[in-house]
Amino acid sequence: WLIFLGTAYNFLIRHTWERMRTAMMRANLKDHTIVCGYGAGGEFAVQELLRQGAKPEQIVVIDPLEDRVAAATDLGVSAICGDATLNAVLKAAKIDTARSVLVSTSKDDATALVVLSARQLNANVAISASVRARENEDLLHQAGATIVINPVSFGGHLLARSASEHEVVVYLRDLASAEGRVLLRERQATLEDVGVALKEIGTGVGLRLLREGKMIGFWEADANKIEANDTIVEIIQVNGANTS
Repeated sequence: WLIFLGTAYNFLIRHTWERMRTAMMRANLKDHTIVCGYGAGGEFAVQELLRQGAKPEQIVVIDPLEDRVAAATDLGVSAICGDATLNAVLKAAKIDTARSVLVSTSKDDATALVVLSARQLNANVAISASVRARENEDLLHQAGATIVINPVSFGGHLLARSASEHEVVVYLRDLASAEGRVLLRERQATLEDVGVALKEIGTGVGLRLLREGKMIGFWEADANKIEANDTIVEIIQVNGANTS
């Protein structure tokens, strides 16, 4: 009985402390990322965010299962045990001040509800959603998703290309993860970039500009002079590795 009571006491203390810590972390949240769903996709997304340099206190996980919430808090992030389709839960995660929302639930209908609720609560937040059925991609866009990712079709494309272009697929995988030698990223143009050709930027290998909703490739004439409000897509080195 003493062992049982000791174990229960330790669990209660830890559980209470985690709730207090989570509440304190959420108190002043701003420009943070909310991850709705901590299954395989959500867990990997959080780990990748941390690898890319995101601060744990700037990530909030929402999941209805206590064990997943506990696993998330073990990484140092804030977490809420609840249903992300409910406005009250999204408000508790400070959806109104969030920078981005990542939605990865086990069902497309639940994902659509989360996206719809998030968009209604914050008209400007960037929302990325993972979808399982291809026919639901348009539905998620209509619900308010900024980006819709279908891991099944994307994986199929990579699988097909690997049949004849193995190194291309390896490089694409490298670009997508902070664990690789290089990383594909986007950033806002700086004062140093303005007036410079995309091919000549010093931070990495410039691939594309986003200007007033238009995509501009490095080979196009408009890429010969970067403007102040451009978004730059580039390949950069990771941890001093040589770009390959």
